[in-house]
Amino acid sequence: MRIAYVLPDVAISGGAAVVFQHANRLRRRGHDVIVACTGSVSKPDWFPGQSAPVIRAADLPSDLDLLVATSWPTAFEILRHKARRACYFVQSDETRFYDEGSDLCRAARLSYELDLHYLTEARWIQRWLAETFGKTATVVRNGVDQAIFYPDAPLVPRTGKLRVLLEGAIALPFKGMKETFAALQGLDVETWCVSAYGKPKAGWRCDKFFEKVPMEKMRRIYSSCDILLKLSRVEGFFGPPLEMMACGGVCVVAKVSGYDEYIKDDENALVVEPGDVEGARRAVQKIVTSTSLRETLRRNGRKTADAFGWEPSIDALEAYFLKLGEDAEPGAAENNSNERLLLAYDKILSGSSSGGKGFQTVAHRIRKRIGNQLLLKAGEKIYLHVLDHKEFYRKVFRIKV
Repeated sequence: MRIAYVLPDVAISGGAAVVFQHANRLRRRGHDVIVACTGSVSKPDWFPGQSAPVIRAADLPSDLDLLVATSWPTAFEILRHKARRACYFVQSDETRFYDEGSDLCRAARLSYELDLHYLTEARWIQRWLAETFGKTATVVRNGVDQAIFYPDAPLVPRTGKLRVLLEGAIALPFKGMKETFAALQGLDVETWCVSAYGKPKAGWRCDKFFEKVPMEKMRRIYSSCDILLKLSRVEGFFGPPLEMMACGGVCVVAKVSGYDEYIKDDENALVVEPGDVEGARRAVQKIVTSTSLRETLRRNGRKTADAFGWEPSIDALEAYFLKLGEDAEPGAAENNSNERLLLAYDKILSGSSSGGKGFQTVAHRIRKRIGNQLLLKAGEKIYLHVLDHKEFYRKVFRIKV
């Protein structure tokens, strides 16, 4: 099959890593798979063994068997291109990334109304799509790449204190990094932090900080630490704890969406309530003071990671795609309901709730840089979003914001 996955960009992220796992493994099975970007195109050197060609979405060929959206903006993007079949790979409830009622939230919610073939990585997303939007989604669960993640030599020698790793984009509040730093206050541990987007704030105790880490180096970081603490409030499949388990560490996590895809409290990790800083502090301290608990969690975590290899998932993915290829339904772009939803989406993005001149200037410069691939004209709310994430736009699109 000729398959194209469409990403916003190929910057370091868990979502992009999953797409590369799909693409590379399908290519090894003889399929012609490419990755297209609606934003800037760069070489994803951070992902080991990446072999799928990366092109601009504007350059997508017209003879594709399957186009796969990977996020809400790309769900609308694939309607603008030709392919025999169109699929929406839903990796989270992206409406929760934004303020309720905002234009971005409305646009994300609209994407789940599209008449597409739905694929997802987690059972909770499958249930949510069915209950909220009446969509039937096939689950192909994520795996952990055991050629990348396994116990390795630490980056630096141990200090005698247990090391706690905090991983997540600091600049995205729903990743809960502020709370994870607060949870470690007063604990006699060494704190390491990895963030692909944003740096620790002044006053946050951090003994070692890593930014935009390639995946193979992540193995060395996981192997250097004893505990992974994640208090994110929105996740899809929740990959880093599984990677930490594969590298021999133990985890403390919040009851975030997707945690129960493989995590069992007091068996292979400790689980606390969302936003419970004190509970997280007690859980970390419990692991620090109890060698037997630490070893139990470590042992069971390794068993869990061993059960999540990628190849069985790619077996299921390939079977799903081949079945879609046999389907006689028309392409998504020819679907009248999708045409109406695309018009509604364009109306959201072409309207300006405040007529903010500042946003129009930023939008013009972004569109001039990347053509019409990123539709960013949704008024003051999106303008404020751009300002809040100016570091991202500056680095990804190489513009001044």
